[in-house]
Amino acid sequence: MLTSTRATSLHLSQKSISEKEGTARFRIVVMGAAAVGKSSIISQFLYERFVSEYKETIEELHRGEYSVKGTQLVLDILDTAGAHSFPAMRKLAIATSNAFILVYSVNDDTSFDEVIAMREQIIAERDDENVPIVIVANKTDVLEEKRIISRETAEMLVSVEWGNGYIEASAKDNINIVGIFKEILRQSKVQCSLSPAVKRRRISLPAILFSKKKASTQPKRRSCSLN
Repeated sequence: MLTSTRATSLHLSQKSISEKEGTARFRIVVMGAAAVGKSSIISQFLYERFVSEYKETIEELHRGEYSVKGTQLVLDILDTAGAHSFPAMRKLAIATSNAFILVYSVNDDTSFDEVIAMREQIIAERDDENVPIVIVANKTDVLEEKRIISRETAEMLVSVEWGNGYIEASAKDNINIVGIFKEILRQSKVQCSLSPAVKRRRISLPAILFSKKKASTQPKRRSCSLN
């Protein structure tokens, strides 16, 4: 069931998970240039479906609720607009999120440049080089000759020089999608088996500015464990 709500700021720290009355909350923001597959990655992860038709995203919050050894883990995943759209909203997303997934397309070098710029902006605005960040090379399903950014080049920069997580994925073929979220949760000191979700909701944000959408989704069960 789809519902709408107003965005709420989180208390951010390296501990990152705030617990209250048996509930742990954690927010991830997914960023990248337009048309790199951000929404498709989220759709495959939460709803196990790939939407081939491109639709520009303004900002949309997806929520999964998980059972964590007697505690409920509420995982908010914020889907954002392209790199140069709505800079004020992007700045707010950086300030109010616990961890960051930065997505580029392996057949678009400009999208890789956008990831570099976004990472610099996140570190500058958060004043923290250790904020959890995972870089995702999406669209690895393309033919090898169409690939512009090699795995070796990207992984050397991301993993060795930056010390961030790096995942090669295909939203279209549902390859390594769960691995993306396992890696960002691992960096954030959360361990999760990511079997099916207890509840999932999609929330259009900000609710006070944009019309509310409603649709139904079939929930799946998910289980997690925290360290």
